[in-house]
Amino acid sequence: MNPFLALVYGLVGGSFINALLWRIPKNKNITFDRSECIKCGHKLGFLDLIPVLSFIFLLGKCRYCGKKISWQYPLIEIVSGLGLYFLALKFNGLEFAWLAGIFLLSVFIFVYDLKNLIILNGSVFIGVLWVSLGLWFFKINNFENNILTAFVIFSFFFCLYFFSKGRWVGGGDAKLGLLLGLWLGWPMGLVGLLFAYILGSIVGIPLLIFRLVSLKSKIPFGPFLIIGAWIAFLWGQKIIEWYTNILLS
Repeated sequence: MNPFLALVYGLVGGSFINALLWRIPKNKNITFDRSECIKCGHKLGFLDLIPVLSFIFLLGKCRYCGKKISWQYPLIEIVSGLGLYFLALKFNGLEFAWLAGIFLLSVFIFVYDLKNLIILNGSVFIGVLWVSLGLWFFKINNFENNILTAFVIFSFFFCLYFFSKGRWVGGGDAKLGLLLGLWLGWPMGLVGLLFAYILGSIVGIPLLIFRLVSLKSKIPFGPFLIIGAWIAFLWGQKIIEWYTNILLS
């Protein structure tokens, strides 16, 4: 896959993610409704919707009302573009397309959970179908391993959710754990889970120390699961080898 073409696909995908993030909470049609300025409601034209470039040329302001456009829009487009660019450096063809779909869905779930404190059932359902299709198509060895890993991670989070009555984790985290476990399998699913908790501690403990949040505050865990999963996918084998060498030395 040409990395620069993948970059363009990622920028366009990021723009679509931005549209979903705004339309879904407002119950707007994601297919037929035209994009509009969230401040003045003016319908946007083609020149207003070019990923990243429109934000730069318009100096971060709406062409019609002059109010500032959130940095969320170019940031998500850039992350999506760079993510697909770097995937294209390592993967080709249908495998790239499969992983690109997982990455863009990951970005959507990450930001939606961060903004709304919820992981949509629909996003998890689409993810499970997409991951299962790829695992079947590429004829991954020991597919049962992935299913078992998904069940174990789901059960772990579900028990935390059930016994804490939703105070420790949300039900969406259990469903996301199922999706990520199905994708990564064993032992990468465990590596991803471990890094999710490490990253959660790195972020959460300082927030508690400086009283920016309290023990009763709701902090979305989905973004940490997403980051942990991609760390496990990209570098998990090297991390396991490094840790094994330390134990044996």
